[in-house]
Amino acid sequence: MKKTFAIFIVALTLVGTFASRTYALSENQSVAIETLLNESTRMSGAPGMSVSIIDEGETYYISSGYADREKKKPATENTLYELASVSKAFTGVGILLLEEQHRLSMTDPIQKYLPWISFNYKGVPIDMQTITLNHFLHHTSGLTNEKHFQDIPRGRSRDMLLKTVETLMDTELEFSPGQQYQYGTINYDVLGLVIEIVSGKSYESFMADEVFHPLGLEHTYLYEEDAQNTGQMAQGYRTSFFMKSPYDAPDYAGNKPAGYIISDSKDMARWMKIQMGTVEDIPDIFKKVVENSHQGNQSVPADDGLYYAAGWLVNSDKSFIEHDGVNPTFSTQVVLFPDKKRAIFLLTNSADTYNSYIVESINDILEGGSTVSYQKSVMEISDIILSSVTILFTLLAILIFVLGLMRSERPKKGILIKKRKILMPILIAITFSLFILIWIYPMFIGYNWAALVVWQPYSLVTALISLAVLSTSVTWFVWQGSK
Repeated sequence: MKKTFAIFIVALTLVGTFASRTYALSENQSVAIETLLNESTRMSGAPGMSVSIIDEGETYYISSGYADREKKKPATENTLYELASVSKAFTGVGILLLEEQHRLSMTDPIQKYLPWISFNYKGVPIDMQTITLNHFLHHTSGLTNEKHFQDIPRGRSRDMLLKTVETLMDTELEFSPGQQYQYGTINYDVLGLVIEIVSGKSYESFMADEVFHPLGLEHTYLYEEDAQNTGQMAQGYRTSFFMKSPYDAPDYAGNKPAGYIISDSKDMARWMKIQMGTVEDIPDIFKKVVENSHQGNQSVPADDGLYYAAGWLVNSDKSFIEHDGVNPTFSTQVVLFPDKKRAIFLLTNSADTYNSYIVESINDILEGGSTVSYQKSVMEISDIILSSVTILFTLLAILIFVLGLMRSERPKKGILIKKRKILMPILIAITFSLFILIWIYPMFIGYNWAALVVWQPYSLVTALISLAVLSTSVTWFVWQGSK
């Protein structure tokens, strides 16, 4: 034991600090996973990560980095993180529980519970009797992130769920309901409101009383203030100019059923065991509900071999079950391999780490593979490029502005002045067009400006602005030479 402990201390010193673990993994596997997490936090700049692993009935917790970097508070298995879209699986269990209790049917039309809601497709009103709860559960309703994400309102009042769903009144659908699968986070907010109407409780009260407590999830929260009061809530961070900075994102309480449940590694380990059917001390009804929640919707084509179930993506034989989630300052990834009795849950307090790669790498290590190096995500690479572009364009704009000041003091030749006067309208038109394109750019990626500055790296915004400033500077430079 002393030798094992000594090896662990030496390994921990070599691979970094703030890694916590249990001892049941082989020493090589444990050190390899710790190395991966420490390298991931170092290379990504993510302040902290916490992982819970289920393998052959054993549970392991490994954390790296900080829950709060500024306060030097280490991340542990007790650190609380926003679950982001992994929250959907809980809402899925909630509404399927109501079905199992015969309080609703997933084939019921949405209008039975929300008689005031109406949708259009290609400008024509949809027969709301044809849109069932299953359409929202499986993201086949026609509500998508591309069209219906940006209007989710900010706020934390008790009626925010209703206000969020009310934004869908007379909305235009992306496709006719049932035609295809296309992910839309607000679908689960609709289901959350149905839970309120059927249960006669708030979404939060229903989930706490009838889901979390019966399942023994004692460290899973629906109100941020409750999580903060424990002293375990992680600080969220967002990417800006090559680094992760603390950021207190706006409240989207109406989007809670889809993305704002809060929990820690310990509860998520229990949650994974519940999904794999290895927890016995829960009400029998949940065993059927969980099984139903893994039934992928095969009425539409698979997405990369996966079908959407109730907050889960599953393959055809349910040997692979997964979901990820991204909020402005948190991100998550969970993968279940029921046949192997293995599951991995990754929680981070940063939005753009390459979580799927980390989880895949942990699984490879558990399969006997060696330690792998962290790879930056597309979002991280984009920030590097966009931040560099911002700096380059800004420096060029300043340089051209200075050159313009110097040019204004020099005598001008008549022929050059005429050419520049001809060029000026073209440059003004280009600059004006750039400002218009930049202003409307967010709509092309499913955002408005209010949502863009919250959900995307600052470097995207600054790169767009610096481009407009550079164009303005060039136009001004030419104008100085035409006077």
